[in-house]
Amino acid sequence: MYWVIIILVFALILFLVWASADVGSNIYLKALCKGDGAQRVVSLTFDDGPDEQMTPLVLDVLKQYNIKATFFLVGSKVDNNPDIVRRIVAEGHIVANHTYSHSGLFPLSSKREVKQELERCNAAIKRSTGLSPKLFRPPFGVTNPIIGAVIKSLNLKTIGWSIRSLDTMADKSRSTICQRVKERLHPGAIILLHDRCDKADELLKEIIQTTLENNYNFISIDKMLKINPYEK
Repeated sequence: MYWVIIILVFALILFLVWASADVGSNIYLKALCKGDGAQRVVSLTFDDGPDEQMTPLVLDVLKQYNIKATFFLVGSKVDNNPDIVRRIVAEGHIVANHTYSHSGLFPLSSKREVKQELERCNAAIKRSTGLSPKLFRPPFGVTNPIIGAVIKSLNLKTIGWSIRSLDTMADKSRSTICQRVKERLHPGAIILLHDRCDKADELLKEIIQTTLENNYNFISIDKMLKINPYEK
């Protein structure tokens, strides 16, 4: 009998860890992680910017290929780099909420603290661009009941991903990352990248070329998911 209880408790713990760690679990909130798959299109998303050095280079590559992406921005970096944020918007990309500080303790924050992080990020973006984002991506992809409740109260939409490039891992070469993305390509894919990583522009160019060679095109996330990225 005790073994049954232990097994059930262990299974419950595993379930709760998965529910929190996987943004696509849809346990605590609904996350949009891919399109409907009707067409061979994918969407590029970038987290953790804007970065003073790399984001402009990433924007140069996107402009070269005429691709529109979504940037999930950290509010404190927005305040430090408002001109870059304005350039992102001016070139037709979407800006979205990735909290104000991107603290490693964000998943452990109180309801008040979570709400403050999201509101401060949106306020920073609005100061720079005049836009109020409706799209949010949780740091590390971690969710919990508190984050879910705040997202609902602020009427935000959570965006996940279906292809995680692992571009932040120092032991991964560009060729390894590109191969990972290539093997996971599917219609309606949302690709997770980071515009703060060293040589992010070179990696982006390789991923774009690999994707195009495999007969996929790029589409902005609002068109893929048929959503409005900003408050009207």
